[in-house]
Amino acid sequence: MKILIAVPTFETITPECFKAIYDLDKGEHQVDFDFIKGYDCAEARNRIAELALAGCYDYVLMVDSDTIIPRDTLTTMLEDPVRICLGVCPKKNTKDGQTALCKMESRYFNDCWYYHELPEERFEVKVGGFACALIDVTVFRDTPKPWFRYAVFDDGSIMSEDFYFCNNVSAWYGIPVYADPRVKCGHLARYFQYE
Repeated sequence: MKILIAVPTFETITPECFKAIYDLDKGEHQVDFDFIKGYDCAEARNRIAELALAGCYDYVLMVDSDTIIPRDTLTTMLEDPVRICLGVCPKKNTKDGQTALCKMESRYFNDCWYYHELPEERFEVKVGGFACALIDVTVFRDTPKPWFRYAVFDDGSIMSEDFYFCNNVSAWYGIPVYADPRVKCGHLARYFQYE
């Protein structure tokens, strides 16, 4: 299997993130690394998707520039492959262990799982953060551009590019989004870290 590991970054990749990617168990897969620099996250993710399509990759693993992925991320996520699989990461600006994975019944994308309540097996989510996201490249072939963008609502609230992608592909194209609770990531810029 041919896999692209790519980091969307405005400026740099933290050394800890790069070391985690370097140390990743790649199994028998052909794995390439790239990053997109100097764009906002939505544009960087769109460019990564285009790279994955142009390079005829089977999967792309997007890793945020301040995320520390477990060594077995790829082998775990590819054990029983799905089209979209997210790792578990703390939600921004929380100190209580809330993740960036919204429960299926969440109406306004605000009812997210906490670390202490995560199921033991892979589970479906409504939307989720892309600190660590493995995507089957056919998803980009089967859905129109732009895959990632910020959605601004009448009340001034903004939906992030990763939530937009998840909501769009699941609601309009019937592609479910899963999270794997075994892939617990560190996030350097977050108050809460999985221990």
